Amino acid sequence: MSGRSGDSVTLVLLHGLGANRHVWDGVAELLGADGTAVVVPDFRGHGAAPWSGNYSFGAMAADLAEVLQRDYGGRPYTVVGHSMGGAVGLALASGWFGPPPTHVATIGVKLRWSDEELSRIDGLASRPPRTFDNRAGAVEWFMKLSGLFGVFAPDDPRLAATIDAGVIADPDSGSLWRTAQDPATVGVGPPDMTGLLPAAKCPVSMALGEHDPLVAPDHHDDLASTAATSPLAAGVATPHVFSGLGHNAMIEDPAAVARWLGSLSLI
Repeated sequence: MSGRSGDSVTLVLLHGLGANRHVWDGVAELLGADGTAVVVPDFRGHGAAPWSGNYSFGAMAADLAEVLQRDYGGRPYTVVGHSMGGAVGLALASGWFGPPPTHVATIGVKLRWSDEELSRIDGLASRPPRTFDNRAGAVEWFMKLSGLFGVFAPDDPRLAATIDAGVIADPDSGSLWRTAQDPATVGVGPPDMTGLLPAAKCPVSMALGEHDPLVAPDHHDDLASTAATSPLAAGVATPHVFSGLGHNAMIEDPAAVARWLGSLSLI
């Protein structure tokens, strides 16, 4: 967990499945420059956080709610979540885990899941960590798991901290390499958007990259009926689209993401 203190509302930035808190470094630097408190955690089973026997959106939301209450005195906070992190933000918005945020903004939340994708979840979640003879192999695997492969080069300086936190020497072997992510985290599966959105007790805004391979603007049509009956989520069927960007918009163009968040007057 990293944080910077200030007088404004606390801004919480949440990473997606397979990634870690460092994917938000560029955005955190921009939005924290004025003294805004920025909290950027690693979810359980990711980065420097310990592994757990329970991976669910609710469990991750409860972890975060506990930290916010303990370390930030329950002060007002806003959540920006990428992919899986967006679903955790919506779980927090329900108020089931403590005071809800003042606003939840999501980027790149996957909304449509094929039968094949759903059928593979249990098998993927039950596999042991994949190990590699060298760090380069583990880096490539990490980049595939986190949606970075084919978008960035492994030596891209924007990824240095993310890769350092996402790839570790395997403690059981002493000579092999693996990702820091617990494979069991895949078991979180798809979020129940038709349940989460109506339960939100704060405004919800959604966005995606124009070239995101996991979600497209028309996928948000699936949320139209829910948005029509949920005033706080009225805009989710017409998401903001980051022109020219992909799934990891916050790494590709932190300034574009910061501008969008600024337009929402989140902080």
